[in-house]
This record gives sequence, C-alpha cells and structure tokens, in this order.
Amino acid sequence: MTMNADVAPVMTYDAPIAGAGAWIRENIREQDWLIPMPADMLPEIDALVETLRRNPMDIFALDRRDYGLDACAAFMAKVRHGLNGGVGFAVLDRLPVDRFSKDELKQVYWLLSGMIERPVAQSFDGRLLYDVLDTGVQIDTRVRGDLTSQELSWHTDYSFNHPPPYIGLLMLRTAKNGGISRVASMLTAHNVLRERHPDLLNRLYQPFWWNRQGEHMERDAVAHFYPIFSYDGERVRARYIKWLLYKGYELMAEPFDNLGQNALETMFGVMSEPAHHVPFELAPGQIQFVNNFQIAHCRTEYEDADAAEDKRHLVRIFLRNEGRRSFMG
Repeated sequence: MTMNADVAPVMTYDAPIAGAGAWIRENIREQDWLIPMPADMLPEIDALVETLRRNPMDIFALDRRDYGLDACAAFMAKVRHGLNGGVGFAVLDRLPVDRFSKDELKQVYWLLSGMIERPVAQSFDGRLLYDVLDTGVQIDTRVRGDLTSQELSWHTDYSFNHPPPYIGLLMLRTAKNGGISRVASMLTAHNVLRERHPDLLNRLYQPFWWNRQGEHMERDAVAHFYPIFSYDGERVRARYIKWLLYKGYELMAEPFDNLGQNALETMFGVMSEPAHHVPFELAPGQIQFVNNFQIAHCRTEYEDADAAEDKRHLVRIFLRNEGRRSFMG
C-alpha cells in the first residue's frame, strides 16, 4: 500500500514489470507481432466463404461450430496467447481482399475474432461491429475521434466506461495519405515512470475524471472516476486517453490538480519517445488485435480519397468474456 498527503491509499505495484509485454523498440522484432496466416488456415476460410455464398446467414448469428475451422481455431489460440503472454499486439497477414467482398471479409473477421473472446457492444446503442470512417466532423465532447481524419493521440479504447480486454481492427481500405499507426507498451511506461518519476506514477494510481462522450442515458453522470493504472495483486492494468480527462474535469467543474496533469503529460511523453513505441501501416486485409489493458495506440492524421468507395475504412470489434455483452458490461 502507498499513499501521499493529498490522496487516499491504493494498492500499487512497486517493482519492475518483467516479461515480453514490457518491451522497448530495440528488443522487439517484426516477427513478434506481424503474423502470417498459416497455409492450412486459408483453405478453411475459402470453404467458409463459399458455404456462406450458398447458405447466407446474418453475421451476428454466425457460429464457428457450424463450419470446419479447426486450423483457424488453433491459429487464433496462438494469437490470444501472444496478446496475454507476448508483446500484447498482433497484426494478422492477411485476408484475400481481391477474392472476397467487404461483407465476406467481415464475416470471416467476426468468426476469427470470436475465437479470442466474445464480441461485445462498443457503443451505448449496442453496436457489435463499428465502421471506422471519416464523417467530416471534428473531435468534441460527444464526438469520438474514430469518426474523424484528425490525429488520434495515445489512447486505449473506451476507458471511460467498461473497456474490453481485446480490440480488433480489420483494414478494408487505406487512406490516400497518412493514417500511420503506432503502439506503445503501457507496462514499459510504468517501468520508466517508476525509475524516473515515482511520485507521478503514484498519482496515476489515483482516480481522474473521465468524460464519457455522451455514451450513456441522458440523465446519467457525464464523467466517471477511474485511475490510469490499477493493480489487483496479480497484474497491472492501464487505461489512457488524456484529452478525455481534461474534458472530464471541465464537465465536473473541478480543478485539475497540477500533479495529475504533470503525471498524465509525462506518461504521454514517455510513450512518444521513439525507443518506446513501434510504428506500422496496416494493409488491406490485415487484422490488428491489441491487449487493451497493456497497449496504447495512436494514429496520424490522414488525407482521404475523394470517392466514397475509395475512402479509408476499418472495422472495429471489442472482445470480452466477462460481464454482459452490453456496452456497460
């Protein structure tokens, strides 16, 4: 237990975090996270798509037990193991975008993702699959960044409510320019902060006000009160997206303490250091999965094509076995 004069005591982890998940750029290899789909998996996928062409089925009713997907299941079990015991993120390379329609790619993606954990709602309206497209709006109190082409700074997904442990992104079309992804280990950030700024790390274990971006019933609280880091006696978990915290304090009409702001910005700076993140660009047909409790990600601003059919398009999925499938869990 630790505490300081300004905040209540909480359980913290006060030792270096070891293991593959606490990586830095110089000790992570591309083959640790860029994972080719094995040869025995592709015939199963071809057969699945052909079966669905002859026997159409609503995507949300698809059940892996109805199809011969043993090689796929074995591969996705390895992917899940890497998300938990490996570097915490994976890019699967790749589904054949030249042979399958957009809807068929989504069907395959739905089934493969469900082999990691159960798909759950990722918005208050109960949406299970979410199209990530630029709608021409700008980020605001009730406007999420995934609806824009603006730069998305370091964040984990839906940390203001009930975040899922795993997130998937299927790339259907890339942008005309930009849209580069970066990922950083928040376990590494924890280690760096413990070494450089232990007082700031301690503040990150204390709660902050998070703007909920309107993802709630009209009369519900507009902000939630959560820490960045938490420790349950077995593992460290993290959630992060700094602009939601600044907006949260504004919505609650409370002063944002200087120590908290400094801690938030310092962690941002640690993840932004080139030594502490990996950049990459998703190609059409590739699928990215991340451990949402260990990996923060960001995306550069992008310029889209003019024609609607050529615009950047990803499909996101949230995966969580614990709790209900609704957005609030």
